[in-house]
Amino acid sequence: MKKTLLSLSALFFALPGAAQNCDSDAGLTPIAQIQGSATQSPKLGEQITTIGVVTQNWSAKEQLGGLFLQSTQQQQDNDSNTSEGLFIKASGKVYQDIKAGTLLKVTGTVNETDGLTMLTNTTAVFECGQAEAVSPVELTLPFTSEQQAEAHEGMLVTISADQPLTISGHYPLARHGYFDVSAGRLWTPTQIAEPGAAAQALAKSNQLNRLQIDDNSQTQPQQLPHQQLFHGPQNSLRSGATIKPVTGILSQFRDDYRLQPTTAPQLDQRSQITAIVPKLSDNIRIASFNVLNYFNGDGQGNGFPTERGARSPAQLQRQQDKLVAAITALKADVVGLMEVENDGFEQHSAIRELVDAINDASRIDYAIAQPRSTRVGTDQISVGIIYNPQRLTPVSHAATLEQGPFRRGSRVPLAQTFKVEGVEQPLTVVVNHFKSKGSCPDDGINANQNDGQACWNALRVESAQELLSWIEQQQLPNPVLLGDFNAYYQEDPIQYFIENGYPNVSDAKEYSYVYDSQAGSLDHIFVHQSLVPKVSHTQHVNFNADEPVSYDYRDADYYQPGPYRSSDHDPLLLDLSWSEDD
Repeated sequence: MKKTLLSLSALFFALPGAAQNCDSDAGLTPIAQIQGSATQSPKLGEQITTIGVVTQNWSAKEQLGGLFLQSTQQQQDNDSNTSEGLFIKASGKVYQDIKAGTLLKVTGTVNETDGLTMLTNTTAVFECGQAEAVSPVELTLPFTSEQQAEAHEGMLVTISADQPLTISGHYPLARHGYFDVSAGRLWTPTQIAEPGAAAQALAKSNQLNRLQIDDNSQTQPQQLPHQQLFHGPQNSLRSGATIKPVTGILSQFRDDYRLQPTTAPQLDQRSQITAIVPKLSDNIRIASFNVLNYFNGDGQGNGFPTERGARSPAQLQRQQDKLVAAITALKADVVGLMEVENDGFEQHSAIRELVDAINDASRIDYAIAQPRSTRVGTDQISVGIIYNPQRLTPVSHAATLEQGPFRRGSRVPLAQTFKVEGVEQPLTVVVNHFKSKGSCPDDGINANQNDGQACWNALRVESAQELLSWIEQQQLPNPVLLGDFNAYYQEDPIQYFIENGYPNVSDAKEYSYVYDSQAGSLDHIFVHQSLVPKVSHTQHVNFNADEPVSYDYRDADYYQPGPYRSSDHDPLLLDLSWSEDD
């Protein structure tokens, strides 16, 4: 048997009691005893000597700064609650030549860093020849418990050997090099489950049904990793795609489990992209679209960076080009907009500049619905309505609601009643943007109640109540309510609309937004119950939610023209059959 003590220069040195050769088992602590059966090692802080097979070496500084060991078959304790794998923090050139399959004896201090059990401050390392190859353990998502994942920490595993994995999210891809996978699409709990116990149970289930696929590096990627999985109109890593079963080392970072792949993940099926259904000639198409803080500075090339949106004229141009591509593709007669800079309607205003750009690219010459006031409320952002004047004629100025929750929380809604060409029956479009789930109060009814609806739920419910009361008082004919309600399908504000005569035209398993690798819809369209027979088509147009954030207007390196990642929300479409015969 090879007996080589690796010289570790001034940094590493043999201490009294350290293993001096590979033949002696004296003083060895098996990996399973180091790991223990709890989430934290029972040997924490102790200096120990252990032995195992190198399953993968990522010791280079730009990699993980260490290598993984796993017990040989003879060393295992046959306890399913203890892991047989261990990370050795071992950066430096001396480790870079150690090959996978080497039997390694090492002395160091047991540590826990970000949840991962490891040896640090290694003082003696012996290469003890080649060992029998380690076979991966087959695991399937979701994990049965956190303990099941913990019991395989540091071990070579194959994940979901009998089923593909769904790419559920990719927000950290550009910065940290990993993306999330799950067994099937992960849903935001309150999108498909009632708030409270059901949503809490689904949240726990989701946590067991997610895994990070890393790029085996601790540095920010110079280019987007995992490019063998890229596809679609922007050649990107789209969520909703599936990958084949993947083999690697199961690691941990804080509360999340992570796979360090030993073989490159491979694409199984592409993310589905649904074409926009052509609109029938007698239909009125209504769209809802959150345009992600469209601010235009002073409208004359200055005023950058803006308060919320583009930080330069170049960014604004990229943002505008994408939004124009998306909106013209919808071919809608009415578009309700959210997150437009609230700077009025004059020549250099944001909404005017956007509409001018749309009209330059579209066969439809859109007009802007304007209230009597110069702005829509006092918030930095506002809602807006643009429409096709060849098909729709405003009956009067657009109306606004600026009382109650719309004075102190939710953005002011905008309602425009239209006369439809050739049809006596009018139509009212009401655009909304309710209070978000951020900036939570510490207590009171608007604090987070831990039922899955986050904070400000009470204010959003009050907004829904006030809105319907106002619509009734104003006797707005044939109302269609749309916008970003900042509430998922099963949450209280959405259910309030449904229970009070405004059905949601979408299903629970349709989504317009992906957050924390979970899909759901904050964007909704509700129609008065009398209009349900007129609904001919609805669609969530998946331009944005499945695309990585790197592809939006802010990143010139990955930017591509076209409608994809024009926002972080997908547009919604509603086609109404609106003729004299209906």
